[in-house]
Parts: sequence; structure tokens; C-alpha cells
Amino acid sequence: MNREALLEIGSEELPASFIAIGMRQLKTLAEESLKTSGLTFTSINTYGTPRRLAVSIHGLIPSSPDQKKVVTGPPAAIAKDAQGQWTAAALGFARKQGLKPSELAIENGKVSAVLHIKGVSTKHLLAELFPQWITKLEFPKSMTWEPSHFRYPRPIRWVAALYGSDLVSFSVAGVRSVRWTLGLGPWAPKKIPLTQAGKYVILLKNQCVLVEQDARQEAIRRYAEQAVKRGHGKVHLSAFLLDQVANLVEHPVAILGNFDSAYLDLPKEVLITCLEHHQKYFPVEQASGGKLLPQFVGIRNGMSVHQDIVREGYERVLAARLADARFFYNHDRKSSLAAKVDALKGVMFQEKLGNLFEKKERVKRLLEAFAPAIGKTEILEKAKHVADVCKADLVTDMVREFPELQGIMARLYGLADGEAPEVAQALEEHYWPITLSGALPSSDVAALVALADKLDTLAGDFAVGLIPSGSADPYGLRRAAVGVLRILEGWKLSLNVEELLPHAASLQPVGQNADETISKLGQFFRQRLSALLEERGYKVDEIEAVLSEGIGIVHETIARLDALKTLRGNKDFLVLATVFKRSSNIVRQAMKNNTGFLVAGKNTIRPEYFEHEAERELYRVLEQANNEFSEKMLSKEYSQALKSILPIAAPLDIFFKEVMVMAEKPEVKQNRLSMMFWMMDLTKVADFSKLQNA
Repeated sequence: MNREALLEIGSEELPASFIAIGMRQLKTLAEESLKTSGLTFTSINTYGTPRRLAVSIHGLIPSSPDQKKVVTGPPAAIAKDAQGQWTAAALGFARKQGLKPSELAIENGKVSAVLHIKGVSTKHLLAELFPQWITKLEFPKSMTWEPSHFRYPRPIRWVAALYGSDLVSFSVAGVRSVRWTLGLGPWAPKKIPLTQAGKYVILLKNQCVLVEQDARQEAIRRYAEQAVKRGHGKVHLSAFLLDQVANLVEHPVAILGNFDSAYLDLPKEVLITCLEHHQKYFPVEQASGGKLLPQFVGIRNGMSVHQDIVREGYERVLAARLADARFFYNHDRKSSLAAKVDALKGVMFQEKLGNLFEKKERVKRLLEAFAPAIGKTEILEKAKHVADVCKADLVTDMVREFPELQGIMARLYGLADGEAPEVAQALEEHYWPITLSGALPSSDVAALVALADKLDTLAGDFAVGLIPSGSADPYGLRRAAVGVLRILEGWKLSLNVEELLPHAASLQPVGQNADETISKLGQFFRQRLSALLEERGYKVDEIEAVLSEGIGIVHETIARLDALKTLRGNKDFLVLATVFKRSSNIVRQAMKNNTGFLVAGKNTIRPEYFEHEAERELYRVLEQANNEFSEKMLSKEYSQALKSILPIAAPLDIFFKEVMVMAEKPEVKQNRLSMMFWMMDLTKVADFSKLQNA
């Protein structure tokens, strides 16, 4: 009979960010090891609160299945003697496998036997697997607290382990497994018996512990909305904070608090940062309009007792934080952002790359390399002005105290200084995209400054050897490179990133050989673009085909990739790609072997050297296709450009069947190779030789 299994790791309170990490790992470890052990199950659920991580396996079979295993022994030549009796070597093999000599056989020139391995009880296997899962859990930080130096984020205080109603017995970190759990912190110090693994969730719910994260989030949402209902307000529930707070409590209770309405004259972003980021409180807004009210909702862990005392504590801590924010804001406003720029000379960007003042000067100079693609002088001048002051908020008291407001305060202070809204917005958005999939800058000015800033960071870090390796990327350079590519694509900027790299590298004060930096950066960008495109569902060989000559103009490269992907299923295109690949290989081989072939194209082809009708027909079709292909490439109609060369497939296929390219006559061979080279010029959309099925 299939039963449920439960493993609960009880500990002192875990950091909120570690709970999701532990839950994900527990599920993966359970799925993989159960399948490896031959234990089938219907589903796996994981749970996590500050005091516990748990995994529940449903529909788990009572034992692993019986197995048959064929084992082989010594060669037949030494397994039997002249009389056909088993030798000592064969008998030794039988003893080792626990078999009788009569169970041995000769197969494929070797002694063989079939072992019948009886299944192992699930309870016994779990006693081995459960401690392995706990041991294999990895967290950003861990500690030791007992003699065996077992590592876990916080000391383990109990481990509950059941298969059905049976205890699964083992020991880990000096703690023996038990068939009980604990409830809600100091409010429930008594041990709670666990009688059935399948009743874990409901049992703890009855003890005021919500082990399901979704249930805690829903409870927080419901209680918070109830708390503000009387005041006709609306609680501002950000998804990030809701997720974070849900992992700080086991039984959420909402408390409505107040703060001095005089603080509402601070910018909304400052107030929300004080409430959300620092105190983990939910702001309260007017029911319509989004204007903040002088209220908040705090979530406590525990029972609904002594609410007034808790509320008073919440309000007192917040009042101090808001008073600090007002002081910093007023002090910062005594001088403009522009007046703070010189202070950047005292802020180190990187030891070998100088300070932030020097960095922003490099960004301004790099912007000048964009001029040909920008076209409009006023946009370039605005971008250079933004670059001049965009880092100034880093020396303000507000950002020093609240680093989360970096960029946001630049926008707010910029507006207060009388900057145009577009400029002020760019001061914030020059950091965008902040994440791999984050929003792009909303104006061309912000996009250009973001582009230059990220390119300078990448070139500088690569120049001094701070290059990502493996999964390690402490300076976020992969994110920066993807940001550059997404900005170029999203804003359809006619800038080739590989042509910008020499400009960025030349501006760096020190570092490796510039050519080496440029080469490594170019390779890094190609890897990032390939990974980005793979995530979007493009095939690896398609990506390689369009990137064979480099990244190019990003949005045009992606348009070429779309054209290739769309047309690849066309039967005529598959034929074309195959024969084009053959012509490409012939040209490359001729160049490699130094056969006297001159790199040439259409203009060197002499029709009078044609000896076969297949040559003449191919030349005629090539001329016709070339005109349309060139026209469509010029207008960036890449799909139509590919379609225009499809008629080449049939005559090219006939050409290869009837004509020997490497003819004995030098002038004929050169003429045919020139035609092959011309066809290679018609693969500017993509290098067909990279396609796997071509």
C-alpha cells in the first residue's frame, strides 16, 4: 500500500531569503534520489517557515522493486578446465556473487550470471536518503554549532521523519529523528505528536502555523485589507515585500499603525523606502489616486495579544527612521546636484580605474563615439549633460543612508534643481535595465547614457582582469552586457557593439593589452547574445549562422535570425542550404590548399569560359537573383532576400551533378571558383554552412 513520507528540519529562525532556496533544493534532491532508488511517487510538496523546512512525498511505494542484474566474470578460456569443470577462477567469481556454480553460464566468451536483487523497504531507504538530503542543502551562509561541525544556516533543534505512521530513524548534526514537531514559538512550547505524515499541514494549521507560503501570503493580504478598511484606505502590497514578509512569520497578524502626517511632504519614493525596505511595513494609500496616507500595516508573528504595545513599538521605530530621512533630504537640498559633482573625486570606482569623477568623464567621451548613429546634436548634448551629473546622488546623505534610492534621488533632486523632466528621468534610468529582464530606459537620452556607462564598466573591468568565470560574476558584468544588447535592440540603435569596444577600451587608464581586452570583450558579448537568443527559443545552429561574421547591428541581426527561422522549414530552402554549404566548402578548401585560386566574385566571371549548359544556366539565375537579393538586403527585408535566392537551388544542384569545379584548365577552374565565391556573397543573411541539417 502506498503511503506518504515526511521530513521536517526544525531550527532556530532562518533568514527569510534562505527559505525559498531550501525548499527548491529539497524538492530537487527528493525527486532525483527517489527516482535513482527506484521509488515511485505521485507528487512532492515542500514547505518552509522561519523555523522549519519540510518535504512531503505522496503516494510513495512500500519498497523498491525487485531487480535482475547480469554480471560478467572471467573469460571462458580460463573458466573451465579440459574436462569441462569450473576452474578456481569461475568458482571464486560464483562465491563473490553469492551464487552456486550451477547458476553460472558462458555468454559472449565470458562467465555470466543473473543476480536477483530483492527490493529494499522504503522505510529503510528513507533512513539513508533523509540525512543525505539535509547534508546536501547549500545556502549563501552557514554556521557550525556542534562537535561534528555540521553546516546549516542556523542550529538544527529537531528533525521529524515519518513514513506513513512509522518513524524513520536516523541521526544528523547530533540530533535523532523524532515523530513530533513544535508549534508557534514561545506560544506553543509543547511537543506536538505526529501520527500520520499525510496530516502534517492540517495538524500545524490547527496549531496556528501556516507551513504553506501561499496560505501565509493570502492571510497577510486578507488581514492587511481588513486593517485599513475602516479608514477607507488601500494597502499597497508589493509582490516582493509580500513574499519577503511571508517568510518572516508562521502566523501573520496585521497591525495598523500611524505616523506624523507632516512627513508626507517628503517624496513618496522616500516614504515607501522607509516603510518597505527598512521596516517591512506595507504603505497605505487613498482608495483612489494613489496618494499616501499617514498610516502603515505591520505584520507581526504570533497571536493577537498586546497589540497596542506592538503598535507603539512599530510607530516609534518608524518615527526615528522618518526623522533621519527628513534631515538627510533637507541637508542634501542645500546644494544642487551639479555642485556635488566634484565630490565624486573622493569616491573610488575601482582601484585601478580611478574614481567616479573620472568614470563619468570617460562616459562623456564615449558618448561622442555614438555621434554618427545619433544624428541629432541636441540629443548628444543632453546625454553628455546627464552623464556629467548622473552619479552625483551617490555622494548625498540620502543615498548613503538609503542605497536603494540610488538613481531615484538623482531624478528627484534633478527635478528640484529645475532640470527638464526628460533629463531628470534619464538621471534615474541610466542604470536601467537593472535586472536581466528589467525595463529599458524610456528615452533616447537615457538609453545612450546607460549604454555608455555599461560599456565603460565592462571595458574597465575586463582591462584589469575582473572577468566572470564559471557561475561567479560579483560585478554583474553578464547583466551589464545583456543590458547593452537589449538597449541596442529595443531602441534600434544603428551601433555595432564590436566597433564601440575599441573606443571604450582606449579610454581606460590602465590594464591589459587593449587588443586582448577588445578580443575577450567581443567574445563575451557574442556569448551573451547567443545565450539571450537561446532563451527566446532560437536554435543554436541558427544563432551561429547569423553570428558567423560578428554581432553587427543587434536589431538587424535578430531580424536576420527571424527570417532564417521562418524560412528554414521550406523544402526548397533546405536544398539551397545544402548545395550552398557544398559551394562554401569548395571555396574554403581551395583557399586553404593554395591552389592558385584568386579571391574574386561576380566581376571576374567570364562567360566565354563556360563549357557546360549547367554553368550558363546557373550564371543566368545567379544574375537574376543577385539583383533582387541586393535590393531586399538594402531595404532590410531579410525574409524576402532569402526567398529571392531560392531559385538558385535547382540549377546549383544540377551544376554539382554535371560539372567538376576543380577543372584541369586553370582559367576554367578559376572561373567556376569565382562563381562559387559569388554565391557565398549571397549568404549575407546567414552562413548556411553552420546549419546542422544542411
